[in-house]
Amino acid sequence: MATSRRRFVQSTAGLLAATGAAAAPAPVKAPAAAARQLSREDVEAEIRRRADHYLGQRRLVVDYYRIRRQLAYPLPVTSLSIPEMPVPGISGYPWATWMTWELEERVDSLGWAAEWFGRQDCARAATRDLKALAAWPKYCQYPNPDLSSGHAARILWTAYTKWRWPDEPLRKTIRAAAARHVEEVLPASDKYYAQLRTKEDFLALQAPQSKLPNIPLIGTVGAALTANIAGHPAASALNERLMAILGAIFELRPKGYAEAVAYDGYILDFVAPWLETLPEAQRSRILQHPSLRHYLEQAYMLSAPGALQQVAQLSDVEAREMPYHYSAQARLAALQTDPVRSWYLRRWPVGWIRSGALGALRPVVAKLEGAAPAAGALNAHYANVLRTGWANEDLAAAVSCTNSQAAHLPPDNGTLVIGTRGRWVISDPGYQQYMRDAEREFTVGPEAHNYPVIDGVVQDKKQPRLVTLDKPAPDLLRTVVELAACYPASAGVDSVLRTVWLSGRTGVVVADQVRSAAPRKLSYHWHGHPDAAWWARDGAILVHLPDTDLWIATPQARLSDAGITRHAGSRGQLTLGAEINPAPPVVWWVFALGDTPPMIEPLQSGRGLRALGREFLL
Repeated sequence: MATSRRRFVQSTAGLLAATGAAAAPAPVKAPAAAARQLSREDVEAEIRRRADHYLGQRRLVVDYYRIRRQLAYPLPVTSLSIPEMPVPGISGYPWATWMTWELEERVDSLGWAAEWFGRQDCARAATRDLKALAAWPKYCQYPNPDLSSGHAARILWTAYTKWRWPDEPLRKTIRAAAARHVEEVLPASDKYYAQLRTKEDFLALQAPQSKLPNIPLIGTVGAALTANIAGHPAASALNERLMAILGAIFELRPKGYAEAVAYDGYILDFVAPWLETLPEAQRSRILQHPSLRHYLEQAYMLSAPGALQQVAQLSDVEAREMPYHYSAQARLAALQTDPVRSWYLRRWPVGWIRSGALGALRPVVAKLEGAAPAAGALNAHYANVLRTGWANEDLAAAVSCTNSQAAHLPPDNGTLVIGTRGRWVISDPGYQQYMRDAEREFTVGPEAHNYPVIDGVVQDKKQPRLVTLDKPAPDLLRTVVELAACYPASAGVDSVLRTVWLSGRTGVVVADQVRSAAPRKLSYHWHGHPDAAWWARDGAILVHLPDTDLWIATPQARLSDAGITRHAGSRGQLTLGAEINPAPPVVWWVFALGDTPPMIEPLQSGRGLRALGREFLL
């Protein structure tokens, strides 16, 4: 899906063709693993190119890709300037969020170019932007601490604490703006977190997650950053509040709480610079907490073989548009040594990396030495991952498995994605479209995911039970998830066991065991990569990419191209739909890499299957 969208950094149009960093190129047809590691020279060259682009801008172009709108804000941006453009089904659209994303990208690019290369033209342009930002009448679009206020704060903090080129009058202006920012956001943060002073206060709530989502947290981090600049007396209280919030989140993570890679990373990308402002003892409490490692594990475990940047779009995850999980790890690299983090950071294409992360990487990138982590059957905290390795020719399968009540994780447990050669060939819409139209139906409707729909009934709860995550034989990985509690009572099921095996680099086998008082109709919707071409042959379906052929087959149905559709809301993905009615006790699916359809043979009255050169038994 990500390769079919406009790039999140519209500013990099025409740049870095060799690394695929252009703003809106033709879809990359055959991605490959990076030929070499990211270097300081790469970082500097990319900042130069981005700065040159921004110097040529006449207006700040913001791509609101989720609602398919683009706006051209006058430069310099002198206020939040909330448009009145209608968005169907949504009042008060978060216009300021995307605008401040792009404004931060602009100022970071110009500011780092001025800092590293002594570029006076970049310093002058960044100064205009910073003076305009310092004069904004307000920084919050909403009554609560919000994302626009967080990004505005981080722009001011970066300019004040990271760059030496701002002269004293500009520094004084930034400091005054920081004080005004704190005064605006602090009352909203106090109101939102009223009576919640300690980690225990959050955990005592009936629904702790209701006070832990990313938006007010990021806004509050922003206030802590500006309080640090301004020497505001509220800085200490804001720090203690953030320690309590993060303490609660870290306590809940081993029990399943998450907001998925994109939004977990978004939070951590703000927490990381805030950690720099803390005394060593407080900072260590965060850096040494075992839950902190979850964020890195999610990021690399859910990456496509051969392309660490292509994170699986299970739940509300946008690999290209929201790479904040990488930015967070880049910022943490200066604070904590980790060989897996080092391995991960040096293997991203530079064109995917936000400019703030490039700024954090330059001093440390040459020192990052690390080795790949072990592959196998992996717990990615809201998904189970089976993978042979990290190279382009390796194979990976990820299965959603989460009880997190966070809104960015929909009830889609058991959904499977399959990746190789830099792509997720069997995919998922990933994101949630909030605008009320056909696209929203595609992203959250009954055909959005590939768990079995039972008599037309979809999942409405997040109550899976992980049964197995193991390596039952050499070159064979397996996970088993019980899904029955994820469905409402109207599904009429006692058990819904989905077993997924990954057989070396040859393919993936799925067995769905549905136990109920009577046979049920099971409906399936398998989405392909948005750039894939499809074909039918001998009762199997081919999902074709220039360097990959993946066949889909089942002994329960003869598949044909009559089942291949494109949902009205799809951004490129085609979907194979199939109904098994009545469904036998076990429904098998085979996903086989190769030139020809797989040979499949039922065994043991349907409780086993011969495929991919081996037997699979329940």
